[in-house]
Amino acid sequence: MVLGHLTVTAAGHRSLRRRFTWAAAVPLGPLLFGAYLPDLLDKPTALLTGLSGRGYGHSLVLQLAFFALAFALVRRPHRAALGAVALGSALHLLEDWVTLDVLLAPLLGPIPEVPMMPLLDKLLIFYTSGSVAMWLEVAALAYWSVVGTRAWLGRSASVPGSLEGPA
Repeated sequence: MVLGHLTVTAAGHRSLRRRFTWAAAVPLGPLLFGAYLPDLLDKPTALLTGLSGRGYGHSLVLQLAFFALAFALVRRPHRAALGAVALGSALHLLEDWVTLDVLLAPLLGPIPEVPMMPLLDKLLIFYTSGSVAMWLEVAALAYWSVVGTRAWLGRSASVPGSLEGPA
């Protein structure tokens, strides 16, 4: 879900920020980075080795160990950003509906191997599957299209004589 993680996390942050004052303290940049962190760790490894695209970066056990160590080593002023990365990473696992064998790896054994498949084949299968994740990705594309268009129209309308869109 390339756009799905961005959309669910950003829209959730925006919605919570409007309703709860504490949510405004969660920095959006690190939160979004965390929302992609498991894939940033696992997808390149999968392309190079043939291991699953949901590997040890998608393991809650390893994430808890990593972030506990990071919190112990990071100075107090940077802990809010690190907490946002950890929260984004945890949200990623929820958004992916990670299976228990991956979520609790290596406690339940190693990550299951998946037959190697070219990236374009994987994308074709995903985008023609009709799965919930595929439809979330379509909804995410529609969401960002609307948000981007509204921002573009709003910016263009505020600049008199602008040639970039309707005035």
